[in-house]
Amino acid sequence: MGFKNFRFQVVLRVALLVVSIFLFFRLDFKSQYVGTQLALGILIAVQTVWLIVFIERTTERLIKFLNTIKYDDFSENFSSRGEGKIFDELYQRYNEVIRKFRDVRSEKEATAQYFQSVVQHIGIGIITFKKSGEVQLINNAAKRLIQVPSLSRVDHLSAEAPELAKQLLALPAGQSTVIKLWQGKERIPVALYVVDLVLRGEDFRLASIQNIQRELEEKEMEAWQNLIRVLTHEIMNSVTPISSLAGSVAADVQDYLEAQPGEQIVLQREETEDMCMALQTIEKRSQGLVRFVHDFRSMASVPTPKKQLFEVQEMFRQLQMLFQEELLQANILFLIDCRPEGLKVLADRQLLEQVMINLIRNAIHALADQPNKTLQLDAFSDPDSRVVIQVSDNGTGIAEEAQEQIFLPFYTTKATGSGIGLSLSKQIVRAHKGTLTVSSELGKGTAFTLRF
Repeated sequence: MGFKNFRFQVVLRVALLVVSIFLFFRLDFKSQYVGTQLALGILIAVQTVWLIVFIERTTERLIKFLNTIKYDDFSENFSSRGEGKIFDELYQRYNEVIRKFRDVRSEKEATAQYFQSVVQHIGIGIITFKKSGEVQLINNAAKRLIQVPSLSRVDHLSAEAPELAKQLLALPAGQSTVIKLWQGKERIPVALYVVDLVLRGEDFRLASIQNIQRELEEKEMEAWQNLIRVLTHEIMNSVTPISSLAGSVAADVQDYLEAQPGEQIVLQREETEDMCMALQTIEKRSQGLVRFVHDFRSMASVPTPKKQLFEVQEMFRQLQMLFQEELLQANILFLIDCRPEGLKVLADRQLLEQVMINLIRNAIHALADQPNKTLQLDAFSDPDSRVVIQVSDNGTGIAEEAQEQIFLPFYTTKATGSGIGLSLSKQIVRAHKGTLTVSSELGKGTAFTLRF
């Protein structure tokens, strides 16, 4: 055990080296001792090398310890070699430092995994990438919005989403913009916001992508409801002159009755024509205003949905029965596809049927001039577990500029339409916290999509 003690071995090796050197020079290079002196010289050289190797061997563990830190390899463990209490304590400290680094790394990895999980599960799309365009992170929400399974470089979006790829690289830091992305046959508005970051001396960009379709629709409908209330007030005020005109006619008639108390009343032709014209004016304006106000009120007073679970396919069957005669006369092929068959939706059935009737009737009108007419109802669950209902036809389609305004109150593409149906339908769907969108192509058809 004594020979394993570092201090003892150093003293012993130095002492032996000193004795050897003393004897080497004590022989004084005499010719009769040449062989002995040569042997002593070799012994001195060997002892010197052994001493150097022994000392360097003690530093190997220090180098090994430093390498574990340099290369983040904290699996190493330093055990005592019987080199003395000082080295035992040194190796113990080495092991404590390694355990500390190991704990810090584990905590850092756990924290990174936690934030990675948070980023992957939030509803806002997140993309981080280098200024060169190399993507470092893209979460699930961003993948769903962009509709890509993975992304390694920003410029790879040039084919699917060229505007997004351009804005990700060119949009000034700290600014936001609204762009539209294709999701299947639909274009949805998204808000894009970017900031610049510096991590370990390298420049990065962090971009957030958020679907703002719901927010835009809520603001749009709120603005229209406010407008409707104001217009209704103003329209009702405009009825006052009509009421006054009616009162004047009634007063004239009363005057004639009082002036001619007999059973017969004589009126001048000119007076009769004036009364008739006044009454016709009152009738026409009253009917027009009543119809106008009724349409406005139907937009502003959508009842609160009384939601309950019911099977979508059963509703489809009842709608098919309701339109059976009309579809037969128009020679329209009516198709139903519900996946799975027992798919249920939580909604107000009466209000939803009202929306479906309006969409089906619009589809029937769109198919009027088509030779082969097909109207289809589809229902399924999307990747976010939302119930999707689609009403599609192979009719004439809707122009792109009309699609942007088709849900606005009183906007219509039909000569006899009021422009209320689709606006009211969208408001009903919004009251269910759902969305109603349209995708169409001229000459190929139209599809209205409801999501709940």
